[in-house]
Amino acid sequence: MTRSVAGVFALAAVLTLGACGTTYVDTEITVPDTSPDATTTTLPPVDPDAPIDELLTEIETLMIDLDERIIERSGHIAQLERLQEVWRAAEQQIRAVDPDDVFNFQQAIDLAESGVEGIRPADASKGYKIINDVIDDYLDRA
Repeated sequence: MTRSVAGVFALAAVLTLGACGTTYVDTEITVPDTSPDATTTTLPPVDPDAPIDELLTEIETLMIDLDERIIERSGHIAQLERLQEVWRAAEQQIRAVDPDDVFNFQQAIDLAESGVEGIRPADASKGYKIINDVIDDYLDRA
């Protein structure tokens, strides 16, 4: 029995000491300033009567670096909220002219949403590629 007790203690010691590891502190990570004096940028409300090409240009601009913002976890939620606002205005205009085109745009917007909500930058990247093609095609026909 003495051997088995000693074996149990040796195993417990190995498992306990093996769980200890080196802790690294990444000093390059910065925390955004959330103090009351922190500067915030407020965008003007989306004009639902803005020309469609301006709305689509803003959508494309919002989606171009969304994948990077998701990776950095910096501003991606606010960017998605603005994207959704602009899309609501653009969708009304597109639906009024050619409702069949809404589906293609919606696919890209859905990918942007799943990218932000699921922390999946690849979805946002794919959404940008789709929106880029869809906007070019739509404006070429307009």
